[in-house]
Amino acid sequence: MDEPTSALTETEVQRLLSIMDRLRQDKVAIMFVTHRLEEASAICDRMTVLRDGRLAGHLDRENGPIELPKIIEKMVGRAASELYARPTQRAVAGDVRLSVRGLRTVRDPEAPHAIVLDGVDIDVKAGEILGVAGLVGSGRTELARAIFGADRIAAGTITLDGKPIAPASPADAIALGIGLVPEDRKHQAIFAALGILPNFSVASLGSFSNGFGFMAERRERDALAGFRKMLSIRMASVDQAIEGLSGGNQQKVILARWLARDPKVLIVDEPTRGVDVGAKTEVHQILVQLAARGIAVMMISSELPEVLAVSDRIVTMRRGRITGEMPGVEANEEKLMELMALDKRDTRGRDTNGPDAKGQAR
Repeated sequence: MDEPTSALTETEVQRLLSIMDRLRQDKVAIMFVTHRLEEASAICDRMTVLRDGRLAGHLDRENGPIELPKIIEKMVGRAASELYARPTQRAVAGDVRLSVRGLRTVRDPEAPHAIVLDGVDIDVKAGEILGVAGLVGSGRTELARAIFGADRIAAGTITLDGKPIAPASPADAIALGIGLVPEDRKHQAIFAALGILPNFSVASLGSFSNGFGFMAERRERDALAGFRKMLSIRMASVDQAIEGLSGGNQQKVILARWLARDPKVLIVDEPTRGVDVGAKTEVHQILVQLAARGIAVMMISSELPEVLAVSDRIVTMRRGRITGEMPGVEANEEKLMELMALDKRDTRGRDTNGPDAKGQAR
């Protein structure tokens, strides 16, 4: 069973695990491949851990589930406590690069279940990683799509380096210096049947053209070789199909795609979804390095430990609204969950939907 739970709800996952348990009792041998360590810990009697194509070790169930820290240590070669360790050296944020005010969207008849943005205000500074946290259906992805010109904006303003912009399409946003790594890598980011090289250069064809409509392949290959080394992308060759890479290496190729354009703003939506725990740490380090280069990074993630580890500042969303904001060093999971679960709050955590100090409704 290869990643059988990747598209299932939590209830469906529990049902599948119970079915697997019954099959085990009926003496069926099951080989279970998954990135979700909690599931592996709960169901597996024995575990084989691979790292970079090599055997990293075996773990056996003894008096209870196999402990997650032991699994992680085998996978990454270091203690689990280091995975979400907040880097001590961070870039100093500069001036506001991207500013969004009163952003509203309209419901798309072709996507009736998408969240409508309702007056979103955010700022992202040069050299800063802004974390965006929220439960499913909070509007995080819709915010990214609206800024990137993929969804139509009904009201509000967007400014880039103090100048108003109005990207009507992703092509407009790319030309302005905005990049997006979408959450659905398989369907929205990679061209699975194509090689790594065209997947890397597709957003920068003009830069790798010789001026006569032909690709300057040597320049293209040299550029990818540089990013391959910089990002530690593991591949057999640049000509192999990108679908043959691991999820983590596919994500690195997509990041290299945008780095080749030297963006002013990079939006990453669920940057470590579907990648193993070792690659998570590498992706986090890459995001910190991008901020150090002065890029304004907006990171959307449903994993609160990831948001807390990487973000310089964090905003929370619910039902298409910003519900709170705080510095990364002051945040914890409890504070973020509280802000994510309430309809609307100001940055100090006070409810702005109820009566104010004078008893008047806001």
